[in-house]
Amino acid sequence: MAQAVGVIGLGVIGRPIAERILGAGHPLAVHDIRPEPLVELGRAGAVVCSSPAQVAERSDLVISLVVDETQTHEVLFGARGIVQSVRPGTVIAIGSTLGPLPLRRMGSALHGHGCDTIDMPISGGYIAAREGKLSLMVGAALPVLERALPVLRTFANVVIHAGDIGAGQAAKLAHQLVLTINAMALLEGLSLGAAAGVDPAVLKRIMQSGLAGSTVLQVWEELGPRWKKMFEATPPGVTPPNLRKDLHSALALAHQLGVPLFLGTQASLIADSGIATGHDNPAL
Repeated sequence: MAQAVGVIGLGVIGRPIAERILGAGHPLAVHDIRPEPLVELGRAGAVVCSSPAQVAERSDLVISLVVDETQTHEVLFGARGIVQSVRPGTVIAIGSTLGPLPLRRMGSALHGHGCDTIDMPISGGYIAAREGKLSLMVGAALPVLERALPVLRTFANVVIHAGDIGAGQAAKLAHQLVLTINAMALLEGLSLGAAAGVDPAVLKRIMQSGLAGSTVLQVWEELGPRWKKMFEATPPGVTPPNLRKDLHSALALAHQLGVPLFLGTQASLIADSGIATGHDNPAL
């Protein structure tokens, strides 16, 4: 019998995840603060809910995919949050990148309501979500993960158990640290080559054929423009884009653990200053 699933947060990643879960035959309940994705998913057969609490009362597994810690806390513990109606034994999977400590606190609080928690940061972006090829780095008790796997496999082709709750978050922040530095290094290398008269397209082929090749370079034509935009300066008081937000979180975790991140610190300063956009196209 297919598990009943709830998805809360139908953004760039959440909506294609919900579509794949629904397409795999799972009863699906959805909630978002925006009406547009709800209308489309409702037409496709999902039950549209007016609150996270309504999602929880219909679901064996609830996946939260909202932006940050504040939104996640509201989804879980707010006046119309999951804990208001959740049944004991429900699995709550948190896909947002929040850091290990918040996840452990939330997991402990959810345990008090009889729920099991999966710490489930996601890598891969919109295209991978649409194709069911996301990567999940999971912190959870193995029996809990095994219960959720049939659903997770509908949208992820890589599910790696990193350890207990919080380990998935730590792994994601380490991943984002390397991704961000890699993307910035690629931009600088392309800028240098282009300034010296090498066609950037030729330079990319050369890099990909050598030891400088990377997954970042493989998907650059699709995702590079979006990553470059994340390195632009943001006005004071505005939350930085995801790559920079995650880099800030990685540095905060490193500070807590006493781990020096020399490259990460410099990368964050450069990205926040708005000077890391680089030139990978002669027209730029």
